[in-house]
Amino acid sequence: MSLNSAVRSESFDESVKALRQDAVKDSFFANGDGPWTIIYDEWFIKCRDNGGQFIALSQLNMRERVIRDVGWDVRKGEGIPGFVDHGTEVSYFKSGSLPEFEPLVVLQEFFGVVPDEVNISEDFRFLMRLWRDPKSGNYYEIQESGDKELAIRISGERIEVRTPLLKRYLAARQLDAVLYIDSNVGVDYDGDPADLADLDEEAFSVENLTCYSRNVWRDMSQSGRIWTRFLAKRIIKAPPRERCRIWPWDKVAADEYPEFIISEDEYGEPVRWTCNPDSLRNYYGKNPDAPHYLTPVFFKPEVLSRYYDSDDYEVRDAYLSCGQLWGVNLDNGCLDYVSVFLGDIGRDIPQSHWDHWKAYNIAPIGRMSDAAIRRSFFNQSVESGNPEHRFKRAYRDLQEKWEEAWGWRLHRRAEELDAGVFSRLRIPVNETEAEFRAQSHNLALILVDLLNEKSLIQGMDRVSDERGLAKLKRFLENNEYEYVDRDISLLKKVQQMRSRIAAHASGSGGRAFLDKELGDRSHREYFVELIEESTQMLLDLQRFAMSHASALGG
Repeated sequence: MSLNSAVRSESFDESVKALRQDAVKDSFFANGDGPWTIIYDEWFIKCRDNGGQFIALSQLNMRERVIRDVGWDVRKGEGIPGFVDHGTEVSYFKSGSLPEFEPLVVLQEFFGVVPDEVNISEDFRFLMRLWRDPKSGNYYEIQESGDKELAIRISGERIEVRTPLLKRYLAARQLDAVLYIDSNVGVDYDGDPADLADLDEEAFSVENLTCYSRNVWRDMSQSGRIWTRFLAKRIIKAPPRERCRIWPWDKVAADEYPEFIISEDEYGEPVRWTCNPDSLRNYYGKNPDAPHYLTPVFFKPEVLSRYYDSDDYEVRDAYLSCGQLWGVNLDNGCLDYVSVFLGDIGRDIPQSHWDHWKAYNIAPIGRMSDAAIRRSFFNQSVESGNPEHRFKRAYRDLQEKWEEAWGWRLHRRAEELDAGVFSRLRIPVNETEAEFRAQSHNLALILVDLLNEKSLIQGMDRVSDERGLAKLKRFLENNEYEYVDRDISLLKKVQQMRSRIAAHASGSGGRAFLDKELGDRSHREYFVELIEESTQMLLDLQRFAMSHASALGG
């Protein structure tokens, strides 16, 4: 073989490899097996390759018909409503392919006037509770727990859906998914097309629910270039309807309820019991040998961290909630633990969160708080003694009374990135410095950074470079407040804790300051004292505001 013929042979082999489209074929038939399924795609590289992928939903009795023809059963523009003129009457139709086929993705074409839009089926979005993020364009599933899970991601022309979510929808609707591909690959080739005849291929499999064809063709407008077109389909079968996990197929099986520690036996070993409400005793004779529904289960304080730190949840006195999706009564009146009634865990906490709570479950190391006992068993309305709850109650009341007295809030409402700071503030849930720094930052932001500085200096002479605490001091002195020095000193300490510890965690200066402040107290003990001192300040400022309002009214 001559050198030239060897080069031509190598070039021929490379052309055949490209025209076979084996990688495209393998990738397509694996689509739907992984965590993500491509449901829409388009690509175009001039003179080299182009194509697209698509999806449609089909009736279960259409399987054999679908895989015996590689042609697409629907087009990308399918799903746009319109009218049909039957001669004697005109009727409205939702989609021309119904009822045999239903689009999951609808291409709305505007023919160059404005950009085309690719829309996701309303039925899919509504039934699976999908929310579109306006920034990214991606869709998130809003789960029963309130968690947001990425459901549909969009990158350029490609749209992918989480495969488990798609299969749950197929189960709910009892429809199959038909995946389509149309891929064209071209190469430079000036030989005889007959030499490539072996590339022509067609096959279908009833067992695998797949079919494909590959054909060689020459573009007469491009001399010396030859192409293969790969057309294929794959059917994803609808799972049984009960796999959709949508009401009424969302019931938790008895053996799926976890067990939680409720006590210790005579040897100190933990005693566990299911949180299934139907397996617990009540006051009416049900399950007499089981623990009572109202058996308190205890947890480390850290169990609430995920809820404090997410804007999707609210932790308040005796209640944890996620919008209006779900909520559970709890006892968070004690600093060393949190407790929830055993039956409420199974009834009110979402199933997807049970493992989280189990991870922080501890044996009973104390009793329920006095406030929780009086509320739960004696129907008494009492205030929590938790320093966090007292602080937040005093802070809210102060803003209300201050606005009544002066017409403006002492502290501005937190906005944008700081909007959730009031909810995030808590007694540190553990003794780590990271938690202590975070709460020091939150406390300083709430008490110092959010001071309503513009309103504080209304009617007073301006002082160059005067900071917030100096403005507050002048205002309080001018209005003859009793505890100016005490409260300004406290606020300076709060500010220092943030600036020297939280914002500048490294360095000997910050460490020395922290060691001096803590003394022989733990991080939590020190922060509790700081919160309690701050609460007393807020209460005194509230009385000061009420006195001012009373004087004006008198």
